[in-house]
Amino acid sequence: MSDGESLSTCGHSEIYCINPYEYLRKYKCKSCGEVMMCKCEEDFGRRFLPHQLNYGTDLVTKEKTKVTLGFQESVCNKCRGIPEEAHPRAEIHGCGTKIRRYYWREIECETIRRFGEWAEGHGYSNRFDARFKHKDIYESIEKKIIEEIKELHQHHPKYTYYEESQNDIIVNNNIDLINLKGVYIKNSGKGVKILDGTEPCSAEDFAAHYFERLGFNVVFMESSPLHALFGVFMFFLLQDLLDPKIMIWGVGDRDAFDMGFTGKAIWTLLPEDFGASGYYLRRAVEISEHFDALPSNRDDLLWLFDLWVDYSINLRQYLWAHRTKHVNKARAIISILPVDATIRILSYLIKDYWGNYLGWPDLLVYKGDEFFFAEVKSSSDKLSEDQKHWIKKNSSEIKLPFKLVKIHKIR
Repeated sequence: MSDGESLSTCGHSEIYCINPYEYLRKYKCKSCGEVMMCKCEEDFGRRFLPHQLNYGTDLVTKEKTKVTLGFQESVCNKCRGIPEEAHPRAEIHGCGTKIRRYYWREIECETIRRFGEWAEGHGYSNRFDARFKHKDIYESIEKKIIEEIKELHQHHPKYTYYEESQNDIIVNNNIDLINLKGVYIKNSGKGVKILDGTEPCSAEDFAAHYFERLGFNVVFMESSPLHALFGVFMFFLLQDLLDPKIMIWGVGDRDAFDMGFTGKAIWTLLPEDFGASGYYLRRAVEISEHFDALPSNRDDLLWLFDLWVDYSINLRQYLWAHRTKHVNKARAIISILPVDATIRILSYLIKDYWGNYLGWPDLLVYKGDEFFFAEVKSSSDKLSEDQKHWIKKNSSEIKLPFKLVKIHKIR
């Protein structure tokens, strides 16, 4: 029986995409449980993505799901006459603009198609070899496609950009806003420079100096120290040999990479569904027991951190939380925050690691038992979508003291 023939009498009236972040999307019928792809993508899939024809990966559970019906007619929203849903990517490197974030799949699939055709026309049987040798051609094709999509979006937008404004985030989450003023100077390098007295400094340094003059201490943060904190305290649970989904993962040695060497690998144990919300749901009992077993005393928690830090190295390598400076800052977090606040951070991350690991504030500010996190924005800088996500989640779940610092330009 061919892929196009249905193995079921079900009309597949209720189907859903198991993972919208795959290039070749798979759809599951809620009634019969069959998994299929849309006929409109058959030519592209068979020609350019043959390795993705037989299986898909569930977004929530990360389980490998077998395609049972191959390509079927009228499966995707477009073929059914239903508006296509937006699934924007996070604001990671290379996805900073809304066009790249919202139209990432259209950009990459069309680039694969056009470059694949170019490679075939120039005698390449393997487009990956061609891409390695002709990176400039690939990038020029991608750039042209982005310009075409920009033009198309202006007149016939496929997706609606709806994102809460920075002001909405501040008002809706009752954010404490600190307004500072500074003299901005021209800077030939990356980022802005602001005069603190007569010395030029970054926006983060300017804010840190402001807090220090008020008698506070400041730790420069962002995400990596939190990843180190997570790696140290969660490796024992995540690498549980009794977990039926545990498997060996290989990653490039981050220390070697830092020194300019590539090709060296390290190996670590992780569950197949690591980082997905499905892991939290599947292991809810074990996660609760793990948190209950952690010390409730700060000194004991620091002792455990020191004990576990070396054992967690392979997991921290995987998380890019291997550097000593990030481990030291993670330890500082434990010494500053109440234990229950540290546990709330770990709980937030384990619920959906890949959904929650970005967007953390720039600074941890403290004096005695008083502490708060601070995100610093220069006059022209806006909150990213990851930062907006963190602020909303902090207001509803983590509940850490937080302030937004805005440094206005003195005219």
